[in-house]
Amino acid sequence: MTDIREPQASSSDPPPLVISLEQAQVIYRKLQIGRWIAWLSYAGLLVLFTLLNLLRDTGSVKFWLVQVIPLLIFIPGLIRNTHRTYSWLCFVVLIYFVAIIPILMGRGWWSDWFITLLTTSLFLSAMMTSRWLQYWNYYLATKDKPPVNT
Repeated sequence: MTDIREPQASSSDPPPLVISLEQAQVIYRKLQIGRWIAWLSYAGLLVLFTLLNLLRDTGSVKFWLVQVIPLLIFIPGLIRNTHRTYSWLCFVVLIYFVAIIPILMGRGWWSDWFITLLTTSLFLSAMMTSRWLQYWNYYLATKDKPPVNT
């Protein structure tokens, strides 16, 4: 029979993270700004894909669905505001970025530049929002607990 014990803190372990009230206020403000930029970039991509497929002669409903459905999958997680949703959104947005760059270098239409701008801003804001949301949730989980002396 094996004995499972919690690991003992050694002198080489880093001290637990303590977030002060001032730091938490800064994190919360960054979180709000990042969330707004992510939502605006997200909505901008959805609107741009919709307009391009409605207004262009080469647009089609099938192509629009291929462009939009991978983004629409994230709506429930974005509404619930989970950091994992923002992280996964980063991975999916990279696919859009990798797809648009060769097109941008080939023809360079205004819409290609705008898609590049929106995917870049969505990736960066979602990445940072995920990080700040993790810090914010950690702060909320530990703010009422006394610090552990090791």
